[in-house]
Amino acid sequence: MRRVANGGRDEFRAIGGLGVWTLALVLPGTAWPTTLIVPTDYATIQAAIDAAQPLDLIIVEPGTYTENLVLRSDLRVVGRETARTLLRPQSAQFPTVDITLASDLRFSNFTLIEAGTAIEVAASTGVMVANVVFDSVRDIAIDVNESEVEIVNNVFFDNRIAVRRNTVAATVTNNIFRSNASTISSLDLLIDNNVNVEANCYSDNADLSVGGTDTGYGRNFVLGDPLFADPGARDFHLRENSPCIDIGVGTDVIDDSVADAGAYGDEFADARPFPVDPPVLADASTASTVGILVDWEPNLSYLVTSSVLPGGYLLHYAQGTQGPPYAGDDAGGGTQASPIDVGNVSAYTLGDLAPLTSAPPATRLLTAAGFDQSAVLAWEPVNGASGYRIRYGQSATDESEVDTGKVTTYTVTGLVNGSEYRFAVSALAQATYYVAVTARDSTPARHESVYSDESAIEIGEAAEGPLSNELTALPERTAAYPVLPNQGGACFIATAAYGADWQAEVQILRDFRDRYLLTNALGHWLVQAYYRVSPRAAHYLNGHAALKPVVRWILTPPTVIALFLLGSTALVKTGTGALLALLIAQRYWRPKRSARTPPGDAAQC
Repeated sequence: MRRVANGGRDEFRAIGGLGVWTLALVLPGTAWPTTLIVPTDYATIQAAIDAAQPLDLIIVEPGTYTENLVLRSDLRVVGRETARTLLRPQSAQFPTVDITLASDLRFSNFTLIEAGTAIEVAASTGVMVANVVFDSVRDIAIDVNESEVEIVNNVFFDNRIAVRRNTVAATVTNNIFRSNASTISSLDLLIDNNVNVEANCYSDNADLSVGGTDTGYGRNFVLGDPLFADPGARDFHLRENSPCIDIGVGTDVIDDSVADAGAYGDEFADARPFPVDPPVLADASTASTVGILVDWEPNLSYLVTSSVLPGGYLLHYAQGTQGPPYAGDDAGGGTQASPIDVGNVSAYTLGDLAPLTSAPPATRLLTAAGFDQSAVLAWEPVNGASGYRIRYGQSATDESEVDTGKVTTYTVTGLVNGSEYRFAVSALAQATYYVAVTARDSTPARHESVYSDESAIEIGEAAEGPLSNELTALPERTAAYPVLPNQGGACFIATAAYGADWQAEVQILRDFRDRYLLTNALGHWLVQAYYRVSPRAAHYLNGHAALKPVVRWILTPPTVIALFLLGSTALVKTGTGALLALLIAQRYWRPKRSARTPPGDAAQC
């Protein structure tokens, strides 16, 4: 127990520990302290505060909570993990945390974000604010009015005013002040902002000194970049060689050394390392074995990544089942069960794996439409498929094959126009491995982070399912009808919009013209009018490629109508709905191309 002079704070610390149980035993009518879990027991932090009895402990699990809290006496409100337990105000017009007329309470292990005023303490005693990160508070991080407060082991990062107090009964110890407009200030000019200010770290604060004085900073201060691990990710652990390590008052519960300044260095510190990012997985198989290269960004805390006494990482994996838990047991030829202690590295190969696969069920081929030297196929997806294989030929489907990847539409190219082809599709399935990484520090307790987000990879020999039904398609080059003389190589609006006259939408519109418009006088007049205006419009469209998606969107309704009116064609008989889905997917959910002219425009226009 660290002794701090004045105000019964020693007794308060005792009440926060074993003292609560002693009091519950010896004082008549005293209830046993209870631990309330948010959001397990109560959906909100405030609901837990309202339901709590004196001496209760409220534990808040990691997550983002949007609330304005009003704290009460004789409570401890503690985040499970400082970096991942975020509190932002529902209304920034009010303090995120209001402590008024309260006594003997601790608020700790949170990260406060998006606040106007983060914590306001008024007319209160025995209050402790510890192990809190104040990130980019717009007005005041902690505003103390006529109160006895311990402000200990916090991080004040990029705030307008870090601490404002009108009494030296608010002590400021073991904190890190980085990139604030003002560190410690007071509206009372008689307040000496060096008093009860001790063992803090200062770096890059606009006021350059505590309270704007020439000497300011208090006692036993340190100047210099604290070397936060990753402030952009709100990881305010300290890197190796940080000047804020082992400079505080008291004991660091994480490694049982002298306290660090900042949110991770005293008796109430959250001991869990910050989780690493999701690992990157790559196929590391050889001709004889299956392997996965796992690569991750290291945790930069000095207790994990140290040149003197490093921590390390555990690699967790499983085949076929997402975790946690990760119960893989086939790495290393069955000798490396999950998790694997990989030591102080940031890349590791899961080698000599034994992937297990079973053949997926059959898919159903929906459409096969012939175009110029090509055919467009569409089929139903199969759950668990890692890809698909198209088998095709003129006499039988076993003459050629192509693997398509994880898609359900594909264009087979290199076909001979005027020759009918037979097509069938099979689903492929590979084993899927799921991998996550945890970081461990170098202390005797080997504190471990939570799992990283998991990554997945499909790997190993693919098992092929049965073939689908067969469909045929006749590749052929399309030509404008009727042939228009003296067009000088011009093209038409639909061809310009879709990029080539063999695109599915252009052929549908052409078939609709031939079957419905050219068979009557009114339709023939409409076609001739279109031919008169279309070349000039197409020329303009080709010069303004950004308009093509808009024109395609405009042409979609008439294309859909034409497709249904052409319902007696073989194309629609084999799956109008599927072809329609194919058209929409191709035009509106395909990856963006570069700003260059789409393939086919130059050749067709």
